[in-house]
Amino acid sequence: MTNARDKLNEAKFFLEEMRRVSGMPDQFRYMLTAFLAASRSVTQIMQKEFSAKTGFSDWYRKKQKEMEDSHILKYLHRQRSITYHERPVLPYLISITGQIANSTGMNIVLTGTGSTLDLTSGFVDMPTIQPTTVVRYYFDDIPSKDKDVITICREARDTLEKILDECEGEFGEI
Repeated sequence: MTNARDKLNEAKFFLEEMRRVSGMPDQFRYMLTAFLAASRSVTQIMQKEFSAKTGFSDWYRKKQKEMEDSHILKYLHRQRSITYHERPVLPYLISITGQIANSTGMNIVLTGTGSTLDLTSGFVDMPTIQPTTVVRYYFDDIPSKDKDVITICREARDTLEKILDECEGEFGEI
């Protein structure tokens, strides 16, 4: 396994942890920060590993252009810079959707950061929430506001995996 593949696996681990701890806002943020760092490192490590391979530099320049054109990768790169140099990344909106006993469902929207959340709107026909409740976090400053944080991170992971698959296929494993 290449070092870049290992780093991608680390990013995947943190993405899974984000899903696992979605009901705990602070832990979710910590896993998001770790995901941002690991995912950003994939291509940096790939460059170090494959730089001596013939044709890699030209191939990578083309991939850099593709990555620069990806609004998701560019956005997450900026979020990583913010969290390591300015302040923690704080998804501002949480949407909780769950099934209610004897009902078709409910949707509650909470706003806030970290563990300070305020109910801003909601509709509940029955007070009992079933254990199928799903928590979603959103960034407030990205054009794709219809996509939650995990969806955005999953898209970034898939893009990085595609690039790494192509790299290992083209230049072999180290």
